[in-house]
Amino acid sequence: MIGQAVNPTEMRLKSPLLAIAPGPTRIARSSVSLSWPGILLEKHLSSPGERASASFDRHVISLFQGASALLEHRSLSGEFVTTTTRPRTIMITPAGPAPDLRLHTSAELIHCALEEGLIRSVLDELDHAAVRPVFRVGTQDQAMQRILGLLLEELEAERPLGRLYVDSLPHALAMRYLLLDVGAKGRSESRVTGLVPRVLNRVRGKIEANLDADLSLESLAEESGYSRAHFLRMFRAATGLTPHQYVLNLRLRRAQERLRQPGSSIIDVVVSCGFASQSHMTSLFRQHLGMTPAQYRREPIEIRVSSGEVFN
Repeated sequence: MIGQAVNPTEMRLKSPLLAIAPGPTRIARSSVSLSWPGILLEKHLSSPGERASASFDRHVISLFQGASALLEHRSLSGEFVTTTTRPRTIMITPAGPAPDLRLHTSAELIHCALEEGLIRSVLDELDHAAVRPVFRVGTQDQAMQRILGLLLEELEAERPLGRLYVDSLPHALAMRYLLLDVGAKGRSESRVTGLVPRVLNRVRGKIEANLDADLSLESLAEESGYSRAHFLRMFRAATGLTPHQYVLNLRLRRAQERLRQPGSSIIDVVVSCGFASQSHMTSLFRQHLGMTPAQYRREPIEIRVSSGEVFN
């Protein structure tokens, strides 16, 4: 089941993220069984303790939650540096050697490990210089915080939101990670042009023809002829929406049409519109309309989907 609690003893044998824990740790949630592309996400409850210097084969972004925590790390000069990590503070641990850590208070952390293959693929798609970050603790980055929050919501949800959503988030997070040390000018997207109408119509046609399928970011990018990074930016520039938001909007609108048709069952609408389950569709109707599909059928009104989620 998505987001279910895991057995700490069993996970200790499977999760590579336990090696990064700053003290004795219990895993509350893990995506280890979900096969998310390029990432592993876990929620850790860590107790005071110490982590000796180690080497990791993944890049790890850690988000501190809950109360503030007191943490020390060994600097390059060999001295320990003390940091008070406030809620939503981020710690960056690049692949390779990592310093000693001492955790003096209990802490709740969200660790997201990025595989080297994902980092390399995003590097290949970037059209400007990127600088691989160095170890740091106490970073504030709203984009990373937002993406990690969305991934955690997906992990803890009772139903998945689909491959297109989970494909987009790791890609956006890896891009933000690689551009963390690039100035605002280097990250600017003010000159991004939208997909030309011919290409945009081709992508829209693919979406509409496969609305009942689990669409992927890679397949839509291939249809456009651009890399995933360029496709994400150009699609949003053209439509004002991420691909996931656009697909969600279209599914909700098609569901409206089907529910207004006499004799259509709710489960048929779920399948034909590509929702993960009936509870998934019901949840989205409540979120965007304030009523269930059955209530909508009795009192149809217009659904408007917010375009406020921005991944990169």
